[in-house]
Amino acid sequence: MSYMSHCRRRHPTELDAQTTLLRGRSASQAGGAGGVTAPCPSSVGLEFLQLVHFRRVCAEGVTRDPGVIGTATGFLSRERTGPPRPRAGLTPAPARPIPIQRLSSECDVTSSFTPSCSYTATEIPATFRLRLIWDPASAAAASSVVAMELRLAGLRALVTGAGKGIGRSTVKALHAAGVQVVSVSRTQSDLDSLVLECPGVEPVCVDLADWEATERALGSVGPVDLLVNNAGVAILHPFLEITKEAIDTSFDVNLRAIIQVSQIVARSMIARGVPGSIVNVSSQASQRAIVNSSVYCSTKSAVDMLTKVMAVELGPHKIRVNAVNPTVVMTAMGRAHWSDPQKAKTILDRIPLGRFAEESNVVDAILFLLSDRSGMTTGATVPVDGGFLAT
Repeated sequence: MSYMSHCRRRHPTELDAQTTLLRGRSASQAGGAGGVTAPCPSSVGLEFLQLVHFRRVCAEGVTRDPGVIGTATGFLSRERTGPPRPRAGLTPAPARPIPIQRLSSECDVTSSFTPSCSYTATEIPATFRLRLIWDPASAAAASSVVAMELRLAGLRALVTGAGKGIGRSTVKALHAAGVQVVSVSRTQSDLDSLVLECPGVEPVCVDLADWEATERALGSVGPVDLLVNNAGVAILHPFLEITKEAIDTSFDVNLRAIIQVSQIVARSMIARGVPGSIVNVSSQASQRAIVNSSVYCSTKSAVDMLTKVMAVELGPHKIRVNAVNPTVVMTAMGRAHWSDPQKAKTILDRIPLGRFAEESNVVDAILFLLSDRSGMTTGATVPVDGGFLAT
């Protein structure tokens, strides 16, 4: 099993010495057949060390994933949880602190300290533990969610179109990250099942095509830090068969609702004097002509430009606005609509990666744009399309 696989199975702040010293090193590199170089058990304390998954140190104060951040005054603490068994022929060196250097470039943490005694791999006492303790004062610089630390916990989000597909998956991901989520859908049964899956989610049942009903339902929703405008419809007709109803419904849900919900949320952010992040779910159809999709393509093109204008106007209030532009996504609806191989081929042939997106691909992009990890990104339209828009 690899070092990182082993590491992920253990508590992140406690690693046994054998695993720690063996990481990324062969037996021959470590000192002969079966021999590894190990630090002498001791207890010397540690300051200003941040653990993420214990592998790399870097100079910029930004942790690579996985990694460690140390300062020039940092110390590595080796703490014995029990007395080691005597080993014939081995005389442990005196305990001493080992500094973690501020490095000029990223490197393996093993190179930043000198071992003080040797054991063979089989002789390292099972009771020996290497503890890494982190400094809370420096926690803001740490990188963490075992996937990627997005630091969303404690915030409040509103997600539209939350009953199914991308919206539902986004709610579940935010809920798992410790976000309080207001979930908006026009279908009560979808909200009921979502609440069962994610206890604590706040359901709001409203048809966003109804301006007055939306104002009543969301006007008093309370403080929101993050907004995902995901609700949308795709009414597909040949150009010569488009109806007024199709135009009205498409623009009401795909564009007007984004404007209205974003106004409600942004006004609250500005009144509270807090930063915020808004993500609009657009489409690759905003930038490419797709047969039988003239109204849909038009609404999504409008969403892209709306995103840019919102970013310009809301930026001074520290509110970022971005969009994601997925290709066909394999939601339940997507699978039903694109299950015909011949029909799917018309799009797949234009996607360099040769596949459609999964919901998780889009959700990951949304979470990134919501988080401070994209803190300098606003007004962007981010393709999640396997290269479709690059062709």
